[in-house]
Amino acid sequence: YLRFKADVSIPTFDYLTNLIARRTIPEPVHASVNWQSLWNNRTMGIMVRVVLLCFALLAAFSQAAARKPVLCYYSSWSTYRPGRGQFNVEHIDPFLCTHLLYAFFGVDDTGAVTILDPWLDLEDGGGRGNIRRFNELRHVNPNLKTLAAVGGASVDPVIFSQIAASASLREAFARNAREFCQVHGFDGVDIGWEFPAMHEGNTANDKANFVLMLSQLATELRSHGLLVTGALAASETIASVAYDISGIVPHLDLINLMAYDFNGAWNSFTGHNAPLFAGPSDQNDFQRLLNVDHSINYWLQQGAPASKLVLGVPAYGRTFTLSDAALNGLRAPSEGPGWAGPYTAQPGYIAYHEVCAYFLPGMSWQRVWEPAQRIPYGFSEHQWVGYDDRDSILEKCSYVNSRNLAGVMIWAIDMDDFHGYCGTSPALAPALRRFHRSTAPGRGRRCGSLAKCE
Repeated sequence: YLRFKADVSIPTFDYLTNLIARRTIPEPVHASVNWQSLWNNRTMGIMVRVVLLCFALLAAFSQAAARKPVLCYYSSWSTYRPGRGQFNVEHIDPFLCTHLLYAFFGVDDTGAVTILDPWLDLEDGGGRGNIRRFNELRHVNPNLKTLAAVGGASVDPVIFSQIAASASLREAFARNAREFCQVHGFDGVDIGWEFPAMHEGNTANDKANFVLMLSQLATELRSHGLLVTGALAASETIASVAYDISGIVPHLDLINLMAYDFNGAWNSFTGHNAPLFAGPSDQNDFQRLLNVDHSINYWLQQGAPASKLVLGVPAYGRTFTLSDAALNGLRAPSEGPGWAGPYTAQPGYIAYHEVCAYFLPGMSWQRVWEPAQRIPYGFSEHQWVGYDDRDSILEKCSYVNSRNLAGVMIWAIDMDDFHGYCGTSPALAPALRRFHRSTAPGRGRRCGSLAKCE
């Protein structure tokens, strides 16, 4: 099954996926499992499934024992979404990703890591014990790593700034983060300060202090066998202000680049959330900065090694209300955010499991593929959305391997079509065949040794 064949069967893809996810499968087990049935019945969203298969196939073709990391954020508040938007720990396939990141935990002005939703996260007083159930996924897949994501947009960036500026608070934060991992069973911490030097108050030394904070944290965590990663802005417009890239690189095991939110309803025109490349609709030099390729090039030029850069891909889109329904392309005039999705309920922002329903048979939406930027968008009357789907995810998988980047990160698995509402099976196999042909021996560049984070 490791031999390349243009007409390789779907059960072979399934077997490779499970082989890579589990590293090895005892003969009595894999001989008795119906892989086709397993694939069809497992709860697995199309976008994360495509990412995982990209790297499963590449690992098989290169005959490497290791594999690229696939990091998946889990937004714990998704349990409160209504109807088919609700996502719980039980929906997570523990073989889907190499690393699962629990979002989010907070931090206070003493440097303590805090629980933001005690009833959900803990078991005290009849709580749901989400943290325990999340980390127990490793009982099913012992190779899985779980990380506590500390920060995010809901945590005041001024608190991070104050901690980073004080030697005693840096030490306290590092110690508390380590203890938090040990008490709750996480394999490490993911830092999400949004963003150094871009908040109210004194920001003059944030860039340098962030390096000091990460240095202290890395020393503490690594001395106890724990990982430290960071969720960092990909765009040069933020990264150039917020980060001393060459300074932070030694202190992070992986750098999760948030390569999305390049465009949104804060503009007066449409634009894709996460274009892979600049396109003909980009009207000036600034707009030509707002894409994945430029961001990756910037990070590499600033001293970040490709072996640590994890490309973030979004399982959501950005929506707009068009000023004129007849002008419905990229950079078309807009009047603000588009309608909220029925489950995420946020104007201008829509999960993949919501947007994919727009393009089911009988719907009025029209999908457009933009070949230069390699992304889809859609419109219906005055509503417009730029999003990622299986085709654009495969393009980004191919890009990751062509640039020898470390791996892929997804924000977030709970916004994928995890119920299969839009029907993923008919379209998945053709997309995979197109991808594996482009990476076959003699047909383009093959990936060398695959990065490993364990």
